[in-house]
Amino acid sequence: MKSNKKAILRMLEKQGDSLSVKQIRGSLGLKKAATAKLKAELLKLIKAGKIAKHGTRYQKSQELTERTGLKAKIKGNREKVKNELIWKQTPERRQRRSSGKTETGYFTRNPKGFGFVAIGGGRPDVFIGEHEQGFAMEGDLVEIEVFRKRGFRSKQKGEIIKVLERASREILARLKRTKRETVAVPVHRNSGLPFLRIAQKDDLPELESGTLVEVELLEEKKQTKKTFPAPCGRVLRALENTSDHELGFQLILNENLIRTEYPAEALAHVNNFSQQVRFDASSGRRDLRDLDFVTIDGKSARDFDDAVCVIPDKDSSGGFRLFVAIADVAHYVQPEDPVDQEALLRGTSVYFPTHAVPMLPEGLSNNLCSLRPQVNRLTLTCEMRITAEGEVVGYSLSESVIRSRARLIYEDVADLLEGRTSSIRDPELQTNIRKMHKLAKILERKRIQRGAVQFSFAEEVFEFDADQQMTGVGRIYQSSAMKLIEQFMLEANETVARHCVKNKMPALYRVHERPDMRKLQKLQQTFFRFGVRTPLAKLADPRQFNAVIEQIQELPHFDQLQVLLLRTMALAVYQTTNKGHFGLAAEYYAHFTSPIRRYPDLVVHRAIKDMLHQDQGLRTGKRTLPQVNSEMAEQCSQQERRAEKAERQSIDLMKVDFLAPHAGQTFQAVVISVDSQGFRVNLEPHGLEWFLPLDSMHDDSYIFDEERLSLQGRRKNRTLQAGQRLEIRLLRADPIHRILEFDVERWLSNKY
Repeated sequence: MKSNKKAILRMLEKQGDSLSVKQIRGSLGLKKAATAKLKAELLKLIKAGKIAKHGTRYQKSQELTERTGLKAKIKGNREKVKNELIWKQTPERRQRRSSGKTETGYFTRNPKGFGFVAIGGGRPDVFIGEHEQGFAMEGDLVEIEVFRKRGFRSKQKGEIIKVLERASREILARLKRTKRETVAVPVHRNSGLPFLRIAQKDDLPELESGTLVEVELLEEKKQTKKTFPAPCGRVLRALENTSDHELGFQLILNENLIRTEYPAEALAHVNNFSQQVRFDASSGRRDLRDLDFVTIDGKSARDFDDAVCVIPDKDSSGGFRLFVAIADVAHYVQPEDPVDQEALLRGTSVYFPTHAVPMLPEGLSNNLCSLRPQVNRLTLTCEMRITAEGEVVGYSLSESVIRSRARLIYEDVADLLEGRTSSIRDPELQTNIRKMHKLAKILERKRIQRGAVQFSFAEEVFEFDADQQMTGVGRIYQSSAMKLIEQFMLEANETVARHCVKNKMPALYRVHERPDMRKLQKLQQTFFRFGVRTPLAKLADPRQFNAVIEQIQELPHFDQLQVLLLRTMALAVYQTTNKGHFGLAAEYYAHFTSPIRRYPDLVVHRAIKDMLHQDQGLRTGKRTLPQVNSEMAEQCSQQERRAEKAERQSIDLMKVDFLAPHAGQTFQAVVISVDSQGFRVNLEPHGLEWFLPLDSMHDDSYIFDEERLSLQGRRKNRTLQAGQRLEIRLLRADPIHRILEFDVERWLSNKY
């Protein structure tokens, strides 16, 4: 195939819209055999900046002035072009009728272009179309005009009319220099900003076009409903010698607004604390240092916020006394002090494959608040009296001091409990662990009987060699040791939530509502096809959910069906009122056990301590607790979602890094799931999972059969479904944007 670069550019310019590889190939009159060479041509055009790729579609890169919708070539209008962008209204927008109502909220942008504004108060988010966003970026506080709804079930839609506060002002971009001006084009494709004008003139370093820079977004000019000032920035520094991995990771941090630096005031505040914890008998704290507390965590954990101990309950035949001691973070972090203000902004710690970004400074998270072995630590302890049947018949909450006996890791405890050789040699410690395991099994059985949903998903874990180089991806299921700690934490969380509701305390609750019935109804035919006769629309009781999971457990498509069920579930969020937790079949639920890494837990701790001080006569006057409101709950929920997204993206980045040296090579892969957009595969022998879009296959045109969970070829009638083995070739790896592009070379025998 001779070079078609000019023809491709002419065709894309004429077409206007973005096109898939198949559409481009058809427009150029090329045969399927030319697909690989066509993709190579497209890749060269992308690198040259002539075209852009969005997902699986290609579009001609427009000049700066074209992208902003302005006609830069109009004589006498150059100054207007440089200083102002007119956000043109489409005919559709002009036809819309405003409700006359405005709202403020935080903006979230979807990679597909549209976005949402969370307006709080338990109300649904407002949908913001791609052309109604002005220059708003992820996390910005914005003012929106709400459109009148066109139907009872239609989405609430709106338009951003003003950016009130920027979530972040630092942007990674590449310079683009012309004779007349310099602009910076954001590296992050979903930034919402096509470009930034660079304000510096004489003092701008002599940086060439294409240089990677960090740009500070300057204050915008006055905004009106129809006019948004062109974003203006100042180059802070050039990022020389930055690897693709470093740039890719920095983009993840920027996109998800992950804060990595602590204010000097917060660090100074932590440095004022004594590094030694001494027990004062007159403090009112309960001395629990004679109990055999232990911590059980992952091998790489450094912040130990919970320690547990189980002893027999002498007042109950076969009963137990379970002590769950949690780091007393609220002792060190007072409302609205510098550490507290930063902790609320972060909302949660973020855990990446190779390191963590803690919510609290390390002086607290990894030292004073971490329940290290053989040292005094201040805790808030929930003691529960539990019967042989797993029922809590009494509890107490107390400020306390403990001294953990040992720091145990999941693998060693699991080895002991599952009959393998364990490094835990102390007979007394072994006895205590088995005692804890006995209670954990009782609590687990109780939860299963009342209907806690029993999904079974493997967790992806990266495998490294002695030099910390990634060698592959493994999968682990929850071990007996993990389940032990999980059951104890769940019991403490439920007990504390019940206590907060009973005493009408200002707290944040963990709310998980019932599944979306419309989503369940859509799945009905698919599950019927696989032999599941339970009417899914009636799954209002989590026990019925478990019955369906049991029915599909032995099916080859179990993993995919389980994911479909999971997607019907509501998202767990934080709210100021208790509404129970569907997935746990719990009437009361709050987060209490991780105040080092979750802000809502710290809020709950403060409420408990405030009541304890009142009961002990240690508090005089009115309560000084900060207000717990829906805005705080929404902030914590939003930060949790951002952290989870950043963690997923960092996992993808690790995979792209790992496979980048293997571009051009072929791999055998097994299809593990399919949907209307493409299919997910497991690459052998590395165990790495990746999603391939439909245009990865060139032998046919495929449509998704929702009932059979398969992709059906239109002409050859081939069926692609879970279990199909393929040989695929890695065409390119882009760590910056976390892209792996594959082509299917040939079909192999089925796995099943």
